Parts: sequence; C-alpha cells; structure tokens
Amino acid sequence: MKNYLRFQSSAILLSPERDEDLYFIFNNGKIAVNKSKKIIKIPTRKDISEMGLNIKNPMYIGSFDNINCFGGTCENIPSGFKNLEAIGLRELSYLVEKELYLIAAKVFLLINWEKDHRYCGRCGSLMERKKNKNERALICPKCGFTTWPRTSPAIIVAVTKEDKLLLAHNKNFENGRYSVIAGFVEMGETFEQCVKREVFEETRIEIKNIKYFGNQPWPFPNSMMIGFTAEYLSGEIKEDGNEIVTAGWFRKEEICGKYNKSNSIGSQLIENFINTH
Repeated sequence: MKNYLRFQSSAILLSPERDEDLYFIFNNGKIAVNKSKKIIKIPTRKDISEMGLNIKNPMYIGSFDNINCFGGTCENIPSGFKNLEAIGLRELSYLVEKELYLIAAKVFLLINWEKDHRYCGRCGSLMERKKNKNERALICPKCGFTTWPRTSPAIIVAVTKEDKLLLAHNKNFENGRYSVIAGFVEMGETFEQCVKREVFEETRIEIKNIKYFGNQPWPFPNSMMIGFTAEYLSGEIKEDGNEIVTAGWFRKEEICGKYNKSNSIGSQLIENFINTH
C-alpha cells in the first residue's frame, strides 16, 4: 500500500541523498524554516548548501513521503536569505501539518538527548554514537555502557461537569490563557492513577469515568503525552497555588480566546469538548 507509513524512522540512510532532502536544523531551541507569504517550508539539502551552513552533529532521522530527513544544530541561522527564519517549536505546531511537526519534535528530542548524555554515567568518558547499526544509541568506548533515547510519560485530561469543562491557568502561561490539567506519571503509577492524582492535587476535584483519548510526543522537554477524558465526581475547586493560579468550569461559548489553537493534544481535547457539547 502506497505511503502506508508516511514517515519511516531509521538511523541508516533509506534512499540516496537528493537536493530535496529535508533538514531540520536547530539553534538555541529554534528551528530554521523558509517563511514566505505565510507558507512554511522545511529547508532542503539544496537550501543548506546554497547558504553554506555548517551543520553540527548531523543525524539521519528517516524518510517522509520517500524524502530523506536529517537533523542537526547550527551556531547561527542567517535570517532573510531565501526567506529563512528561526521560530520556536510551539509556533511551528500552528503552521505545518502534524506529521512534519512530529518529525521536528523528534529531531529536537534527539538533539537534547545527545546533549544531556555526552558523558558516560558510569565512568565519565565521552560517549559515541553506536556505529554500523540501525539503532539509535550512545555507547561508551571505554566501559561499553549503552544508553537509548527515553521518553517521560505524562497525562493530560479534559474533565467535564455536565456542559462545562475544567480549565486551569498555570503560572507559566501567558495572561488570559488556560488549558486542561496535565502532569508527569510517577514511578510505579498507572496512567489512570496519575490522572486522578494530578486533578486532585491541582484542583482538589475528584473524578470518574476516565477514558483514553489519544497520545502525542511532546518535546517540552521530552514527554509522551497520553490524553484522557473524565467526568466530575465531587469536590470544590481549590487551586494548589504552586502550579495552578486559577481554575474554573467553562461552557463552550466561554472558551474561545482562552486557549492556544495548535496541533497539541491539549488543544484537541478542548476542541473535542466544544464539538461534542
């Protein structure tokens, strides 16, 4: 079946290199894109060559629609040339299709993983990429310790109370912006236990009828967000005052303008509530 998998992840080259190969290049957490007349494109091998960019720690990511994808970092992203700009990953999520955003997120995660594991956790030697294997791993040339990319599981949940949705304003959010409840899974905890705990810790609300919604890689910093829906059981809202500043129940007509529309699963959960109530 043609394009059964639009993106094929691989650590070794799947097809010969061509001018149209895509390059996901980051500098200080921002990605280089061609931005012209509101059309966003990922730079190609040809673009990178014409700009003379020096790509550090290049890595092969896989193939997207039979086009090779590479990642790496660059000390400076020259703005203006061929409409090149550096934008944040969150902004990118609003501007490109979901598949391209997820590839960019994968590159970002791998770059940070290599950066955080430069030295062996056992003997302190410099780590190296594992060679001659279709395997994404770092190995210590001295003691042989090997490490693989890891993802931290986190939950995100839309809690409803009749025709209202529970939304909270985190202290790190922009003014006036809200989202659904989210948090990291603790060691030895099931997803459902985490959903109950996070909602209760942050709002003192008890919930029921927890149901799986979907999932999404989330590179802030290295999470896999597992989405759920749930229903109100009991309790009165009392913000934890640590992460959550304000929280409340909102009807769908009250939500517009209170959240950032994007490809994020948090946005999807909110829009699912709006579309079903």
